[in-house]
Amino acid sequence: MTQYANSSLDKALALIERLSRERRPMSLAEIARAEGMHRSTAFGHLAVLVRHGYVRKDAEDGRYTLGHKIFRVADRVTLLATLSHAARGLVLRASSAIGEEVYLAWLDGTQALAIDPARGIDLGGDAFTRLPRMDAHACGAGQVLLAYRERAFVQSLYRDRPPAPLTPRTPRSLRAIFDLSERILAEGYRYEQGEFDATTASLAVPLFSNPGLSRFALAVTAPSNRLSAARAAEILPHLLALASEVGRQMRDPEDAG
Repeated sequence: MTQYANSSLDKALALIERLSRERRPMSLAEIARAEGMHRSTAFGHLAVLVRHGYVRKDAEDGRYTLGHKIFRVADRVTLLATLSHAARGLVLRASSAIGEEVYLAWLDGTQALAIDPARGIDLGGDAFTRLPRMDAHACGAGQVLLAYRERAFVQSLYRDRPPAPLTPRTPRSLRAIFDLSERILAEGYRYEQGEFDATTASLAVPLFSNPGLSRFALAVTAPSNRLSAARAAEILPHLLALASEVGRQMRDPEDAG
């Protein structure tokens, strides 16, 4: 069989494979050393991969991780770990500014997974199953995630498992979920109080990684007496600005404009 050689492509693929194997953010020096490349050679190939969305360069620490194009074929733990790392600095600053811990949320079936960027995700073992989970229909983050998914998809989630009434305020039917979704799509956020737990409240906004595509949410959860409607109104502009900035950093270059 004829062997075709393309040294540039070979090196670019080697860099992608290196980032996939390491499953952690890597500096230019680390990547070049691991692949036996000159730093300038590695930098050039990485720059092309970043431009096309297969690799992402963190704006704060300059380290490299797999990018959005790889997300389409990457396993979900790698996806969440990469996003968590990308959002870490911004989320920590926002949390400090508003005085509440901000977390990322992702939909896994009928549950919303809570991801703390400050702690990151351990990529070993059963990391995915150890993430905190909440019933999506009963918490602000999950309600936002459901609102931005296709109705047929949401129907499939609850076809054999009706929404559980966790408190008297929890949405109890698919119709209630769809009505709430319409409100969320119109307002662009969700503030709920006492739907997951009678003593807690949450505020959540969608995170758009590409225009019109929201697969993540940013949220704050706190005791109801601390996260009142008035307090949520104060926090909301900060959370929306954070979502915009994180989304901009994660955006697929081909869809950015």
